[in-house]
Amino acid sequence: MRRRSRRALVALLVGIAHAAVVLGVALRYGYEVGPSAYSVEGVLWRYGGLVALGALAAWLALELHLVVPLALVGVLAGLALHAELTPPDLVFRDVAELEPSIDEPTGFTVVENGLYLVKYLSAWYVWTAGAALAGMWEYLVRSRREWFPAPPQRWAVPSTVRTAVLIAAGAGAIHAAASLGFGFTRGINAPPLLWLWMGVGGILLLAVPAYLLVRHDLVTPMGVAVLMLVNSVYSQQYAGPGDPHALYLWAWVVFLGIALLPVRNPPPPLAVIVRRFCLR
Repeated sequence: MRRRSRRALVALLVGIAHAAVVLGVALRYGYEVGPSAYSVEGVLWRYGGLVALGALAAWLALELHLVVPLALVGVLAGLALHAELTPPDLVFRDVAELEPSIDEPTGFTVVENGLYLVKYLSAWYVWTAGAALAGMWEYLVRSRREWFPAPPQRWAVPSTVRTAVLIAAGAGAIHAAASLGFGFTRGINAPPLLWLWMGVGGILLLAVPAYLLVRHDLVTPMGVAVLMLVNSVYSQQYAGPGDPHALYLWAWVVFLGIALLPVRNPPPPLAVIVRRFCLR
């Protein structure tokens, strides 16, 4: 019990450090992400979210030796920090500098070559959902595949229909909440029937691959589905013009089909790499 408490404390400290680094660099570059920029609820949502994101990835690594969630968060945070800290330099411009028809300063600022950490912060709940789903996938795969080292705490997950449905429902609910929530905050304009269609897709996009993993030991579909969720939001945040996440929600049948295409089992070379990393 003491070891678990220490691990939980260390994970919390990692989450606080994660939030401190992201917010510290963002404030250093002049972004309005300080406590005064938000309401109390906004501070708890954003600051607490960054802590939760880092703490979840660290706890899964310390308690269950799961490496994929930690790697996912590390890559996303690392890419945002790298883009922010490397050239081209950040530039703040008044709208009047970009519009010849406006003669006087407007007080509205346009940021060029920046906002990477702000975008990372604003989508923390999607990254957290991605880390949780990736952890679920890794745990199920490693507890069922001899190619990979089993987690230290190996709870039996029977391949019954009831268990598969429950896990699939949980995975689908997490995915739907994250993907639809992000779409709503991005201002996707859709009639109620289309929102219903996207809601059904939001559940099935992860529920079907999770069911196939638990019930039929199909490994790759859930992993691909998690990557597509993260990629759709990452592309929406950083790829420039366009609305890739809206396409992801509207055309979910296509993306579900893509997730179901991969082969049954992961290739042995990947298993060997993961095994060596986990057993160090």
